[in-house]
Amino acid sequence: MVSERREVPGDGAGGPTEAELDGVLGVRAGVPYGPRWAEHAALVNKAVVRHGRNGGKRAVPLLERALRATEVPDVDGEGLDLRARVLGNLAALAEGRGEVAEALRLADEALAAGEAAERLLGDTRSTSAVLVSVLINRAQTLQVPGRFEDALADCDRAATLSTGPYTGHAALLGFHLHNTRGCVLIGLERYAEAEAEIQRALALALEREPRLAGHAYTNLGLLAQRSGDAAGTLARLRQAGEFHELAGDPSALALLEENLARVALEGRRLGEAERRFQQARRAYSGLGAEHQAAGARFGEALVAFLRGRPLRARKILREAAPPLERVGEVSALVECELLAGDIAACALRFKLAEDHYLAARAHCVAAGRLHDTARIDVRRARVVIETLRFAVRRKERERRLGAALNLALPAALATDAMRHGFPPGPTRERWSREVTGPAVTVTLRILTLLQQPRLAMELVENLAASSTLVLDRAPRPLADDVRGLLTDSSPGAIVPEPFPVPAEAGVGAFAASMVWTGSQGGSDAFPAPRFALPPRLRIFDAEETELDHWIEAGEERYGRRIRSDDRLPVW
Repeated sequence: MVSERREVPGDGAGGPTEAELDGVLGVRAGVPYGPRWAEHAALVNKAVVRHGRNGGKRAVPLLERALRATEVPDVDGEGLDLRARVLGNLAALAEGRGEVAEALRLADEALAAGEAAERLLGDTRSTSAVLVSVLINRAQTLQVPGRFEDALADCDRAATLSTGPYTGHAALLGFHLHNTRGCVLIGLERYAEAEAEIQRALALALEREPRLAGHAYTNLGLLAQRSGDAAGTLARLRQAGEFHELAGDPSALALLEENLARVALEGRRLGEAERRFQQARRAYSGLGAEHQAAGARFGEALVAFLRGRPLRARKILREAAPPLERVGEVSALVECELLAGDIAACALRFKLAEDHYLAARAHCVAAGRLHDTARIDVRRARVVIETLRFAVRRKERERRLGAALNLALPAALATDAMRHGFPPGPTRERWSREVTGPAVTVTLRILTLLQQPRLAMELVENLAASSTLVLDRAPRPLADDVRGLLTDSSPGAIVPEPFPVPAEAGVGAFAASMVWTGSQGGSDAFPAPRFALPPRLRIFDAEETELDHWIEAGEERYGRRIRSDDRLPVW
């Protein structure tokens, strides 16, 4: 939240005491307002304290009263600064209610008011810090509908603003900038850069305000989960929980329960997962975050599905989907479509399942989530393999296998190429084993059924050209996964992977309160060296291989280079 810092305990306008404000992480003005605006600034301070006590609904009327006071023809610079703070807080509260369009409208108005205040007063009231806060908060909101490029632009603009020193707690606007930018980069699937930003945010938090560190640990856990590091995911989330307990942040603790439920789901510990989802749902409901409660309810649908109860899963999904669709969060929309597709596939309604998968894929493409797009294509290929039991004629089996290969092979090549965006190290190697490996295994299974040993050999040779460097543990036999998939007819057998844990941008940009100069670099401060793309291979002394056509198809489908133009002979 954004508040005005008063110089003496208490105030004559019924505002909170200095001790009460000391419990809030917020952007403070540093100097008191003049007589015209002091009473209205006290309302903002009182709203800040109410929000800190989980009274978001009780904070809104106070903020609206302060806003009305600034809507006068002769508003001066101080009034415009106050208006920017009020609108910024209202935007953050609207986002918390899941009102994305309203939050973006209020943020735009807050930026306009802050810029007008700066033209009149310069930065005497640390208005630039308010602008930075609004931009960070808007970047968080823009992630909900999947507008990650716009969110990144807001983060970059915030980084260019010099906020100057201002009084407050031992926290940094820089923490929220780097943590939010890390979340955006996760959404853009630029994982190495995301990790660099989040590590910088964590360093700031541990140095200046440990209460914020839990948000960074949550996102590091998400990054670990994305690369298949189950142990690292759980360790990071447990660290996040310790700091959230220290901060006494109920919203963050509710999200932690949801994240731990998803980790349990990944380990197929369904009883634990259901218990944690239920606890998260109750916590969210107590906070008035009904759309987040619906997300936890959706998790219960996943548990029901994996327990072999697709009808119950469908019932829960129908209850949870409307609030999630109203908010329009792209991750939630993707999850709902995927689960609906899985339920339809279990009911042998494969055309309906494909429609749901394509809807999920369209959301991922629109958001630029090409990694998730490829994973959905592998999921679709696996479902096609499931339909082989109903294909009696040889030609029909070959047609379906051809369709599955057209989905799986370009996706396998693309996911393998994506790991070259990581710097050398364990994460890059896990990506090859845990993310690319299952896609390659499905592809090789299809090629075996199609009796295409040459193409299979070319695929293996090309993958060997970018072999892993380190094995921190023995790789599991991925063929077992596919064998189990093809032989297990129980509901849920077609689910290829768990759903990812949500990213955590933080408690809102207005929970920052220390000095941030804007001079610190972005992810360049944590260089992420990359390997060049591996070459294409000449196999059997042929200038072109069968795989070349699939490489080109993958590059066109996912919009990323898979191999360089260089060609080397196999030796």
